[in-house]
Amino acid sequence: MGALAQAATFKADIRADSNRDGKVDTEGLSDLGKGKETGSEEVGALFLPNIGDTSDRCRELHEAQPAALVKCNDASDDIQRASKYLAPLRTVPISSLGSSAVGRISVSDPLARKCVRIFHRSAAPEFSQEQKDVFAIFSEEEPDNEWTIVDEKTTFSATELAQGLQLGIDARGPRGHLVAEIDDDGNSKTDKKTKTHFAGIEASAKKAGIEEPVQQTSAPNGFIQDLFETMQASIPGPEGTVISLPIILPAPMAHGLYHVPQAVARQIRSTGVGMVTDVQPQGSNEETLDAMGNLETIPPYEFNGKNFSAGRIVMGANQTAGRVPLSLPFLQAQEMQDPLLIDTTWLEVQHVDEFLQFLPAKTSQTSRKWCVMVSDPLATLEILRGAQAEGHGNDTYITRPAGNKYTFNTVDNILGDGSFAKTNEECARRIQGVLDVLKAETGITEDDIFRVPVLYDRPKLKFPSNGDFQVRAVYPNAINGLVLNDWLYVAPKQWAVVNATGTDVMQYAVEMAYGKAGYKVDFVDDWELHMRMGDIHCATNVFRELPGPMPA
Repeated sequence: MGALAQAATFKADIRADSNRDGKVDTEGLSDLGKGKETGSEEVGALFLPNIGDTSDRCRELHEAQPAALVKCNDASDDIQRASKYLAPLRTVPISSLGSSAVGRISVSDPLARKCVRIFHRSAAPEFSQEQKDVFAIFSEEEPDNEWTIVDEKTTFSATELAQGLQLGIDARGPRGHLVAEIDDDGNSKTDKKTKTHFAGIEASAKKAGIEEPVQQTSAPNGFIQDLFETMQASIPGPEGTVISLPIILPAPMAHGLYHVPQAVARQIRSTGVGMVTDVQPQGSNEETLDAMGNLETIPPYEFNGKNFSAGRIVMGANQTAGRVPLSLPFLQAQEMQDPLLIDTTWLEVQHVDEFLQFLPAKTSQTSRKWCVMVSDPLATLEILRGAQAEGHGNDTYITRPAGNKYTFNTVDNILGDGSFAKTNEECARRIQGVLDVLKAETGITEDDIFRVPVLYDRPKLKFPSNGDFQVRAVYPNAINGLVLNDWLYVAPKQWAVVNATGTDVMQYAVEMAYGKAGYKVDFVDDWELHMRMGDIHCATNVFRELPGPMPA
């Protein structure tokens, strides 16, 4: 950052919250030590991307211009609409100036100048009539008019410099932000399919003590999980608080006229919710690696000298074939959660959430605060063999009332199919390969792993780009569920063989697996979703509670 205009008799001194205590010290030395010039994970000033949509201004302004809607946010112009997300800057008062002295503040790097905004807080200025007309059109209160943009032409008087300037800084986008224009490519449309599982999820949410209403949104095939991933940006606030902004990362996908970032901007982004606009689909893109069901997060850990205090991203890919998600460079640019790539291309939809899950753990089996839930196809075969041994060989392996829509084989038939067993053996081999990577990267042991019954089979129709070996879950995928809190999990109803005691053998095994990790399980019928290659996790998305006060 450039300095104020200087004379030989004084030194311009701009200070930020370098020690991250939520305030700027202009009298002492606390913000002049380590972190003043260069930052690290522990020290150095931080500021936020101010990319929400206060009062739904963007949505109302660009309802008929989808690409313009994506580009628009609270920081896409030079008006301050959400000052609570400004990071403080202060100048140390300079009293030895002549009355004709003036000062200027500039951002020296041209690219950085395009990506950040600096504001000065002063007496409330008058807005132009044109600006007031815009506020009136959208029934919007006038913005934080105590804050005015500071540009290359802005000057400060000797009186202001003697008092010290109260400044704020925010960003027009997150790390890795690309300063580029997006052409409008027309309207998109939404899919309003009925979600038959909705009532069950709503009931489970109430049981978990979640008071916020469950919202219904639209997505292709009902899979809202694949539309976006939720992130956050935060900085220390005053008095030990944390100032946080939830941020949405839309999937860079387009299904015909359904352009995912545009749909997310319409339905999800709002006041206090930001959205990344840099990762865009190039034309039509239905590559399932780019859907957000393919992005999960390992909880915080430290291992082999590496500290992932904010957790670590896990994404499915096939690096050997040169197939990685389009969002990878953006995620790497955040420099916090170095994405770990694992092979998911053996799955029909190629998503991490089809076989892998990370949960808070409340059990003596693991010494960690989190555990790994993973599909176990071989154990699932053994459950079916047990049912066969108990005399259920002539029963259908799926017991859901099918009507005329579906027909199911018997237990004897599928267990007698040698290729079926070999398919699940190959799945088990590939899953073990992923576990080996996780062990090497995180230090987990078998004590940290809980195995969930999931059985796989080869689909009749395959995605041409995914290779020769592709599988989908036979039963509704138990690991593709919704974690409501640290004790209640919502899983898809299994519809497996019912034994002599009236117990669904798969459902019982799922309850036992999650019970070991300290969870109770609610089962919800999502059969129609399952037949469209997704389950409960695919059909839901959540905003988690953001961190509270900073530790003392």
